Amino acid sequence: MTATRRSSSTEPPPGARHGARALTRRVAWVLIAALALALAVPGALIVGDAFARGTTPPPPGCARQAGQFQTGPPVAPAITLTPDLATQTINFGGGRGTQFADIVLKASRPLPATVSASQLDIQVLRRFTRQSNTLATVALPGPTFTPPELSPQRDVVDFTICFAGSGISAGHYEGAITVEGPTGIAPTTLAFNVNAQDETLFLITLSVAGALVLLLLFWRGATSIQSDAAQNVATQVHNADANPQGVMELPANAAIPARTATQPNARWSLKKNVITDPLFWAGTLLSSAAAIAAAWTVYTSNTGWGSDPVTDVFGIISTIIAAAGFQSLIATAAGK
Repeated sequence: MTATRRSSSTEPPPGARHGARALTRRVAWVLIAALALALAVPGALIVGDAFARGTTPPPPGCARQAGQFQTGPPVAPAITLTPDLATQTINFGGGRGTQFADIVLKASRPLPATVSASQLDIQVLRRFTRQSNTLATVALPGPTFTPPELSPQRDVVDFTICFAGSGISAGHYEGAITVEGPTGIAPTTLAFNVNAQDETLFLITLSVAGALVLLLLFWRGATSIQSDAAQNVATQVHNADANPQGVMELPANAAIPARTATQPNARWSLKKNVITDPLFWAGTLLSSAAAIAAAWTVYTSNTGWGSDPVTDVFGIISTIIAAAGFQSLIATAAGK
C-alpha cells in the first residue's frame, strides 16, 4: 500500500487563482476607464485655458504714439485727474499677441469747453524694463494708446494702453506713464507691471520630462513583474516535494516564471507584459495626472516663467518627477 503524500502548500487551486487574476484585470480596466473619464474634464479645462490665454483682441484704433497731442489754452482754476487704478498688472501668456489695459481718469471738476481730449498729452514716464538682479536688462517696445475720450459730463477721461508682445523675453517688467493737459491740468502718473511667460519652453520641458517619467514608470512596472515571478518561483521551491531519490521536484509550470525572472535583460524582455497590464496603465494615468497638474501649477503661479531658463526648467522637471513618485522611480531605475 502506497501512501499518498500531501503537499503542505496552502495555495488556492489553479482555477481559483486564474479567476482572481481575471477579476483583478476587469477591475483594473474599469479603474482605467474611470480615471480617464475623471481626468478628461480637468484636462480639457487646462488645455482650454492654455489656448484662451492672450486671445482677447485689442481695441481698434490703438495706434496713438506717446507724445502725440494738440496744444490748448491754459485752464483755471486748476483741474486734477485721478486714476481709478493707480497701478495695473498685464500678463502675457505663451501666445503673446497684444495685451491692453483700460485707463479711467476722474477729473476734479468738469473740463471746460476749451479743452478737448486731443489736448491730453500721454508720455512714457519710465520705460518698461525687466526687473531682475541677475538677468540682462531688457526693455519692452513702447506702448501705444487709443485716442482719449471725454464722458458726456466732461468729468471722466478714458483710453486704452496697448503692449505688443511679439518677440519679447519672458520676465517681469515695470514702467509708468503720465497724463497731463494744457497748463492748469495737473499731471497724473500710472504704474504698470507687465509679465510674460515662455510657453514654448514650458511645453518642450513638459514633453521631455513626461517621456522620462513614462520610461521610469515602464521600468518600475517591469521590475514589479520580475519581482512577482521571482517570488512565485521561491514559493514553489518552498512548497516542492522530494521524489523517492530525495530530489526536489518543481511543478512544470515553474519554468516559465523562473525564466521570466532570470533571463538576460529580463526587465526589458517584459515590455509586452507591462504594456498589456491594466494595472500599469491605471498607475501611469494617475501618476501622469499628478505630474501634469503639479507642473501646470508651477508654470501658472510664475507669471514670468522662462526668464531664467535653467532654474525654471529644472524646477518643472523636479516637480514632475516628484509628483510621479521620485523615490520609488529612482530606486526602480537602479534595480532596487
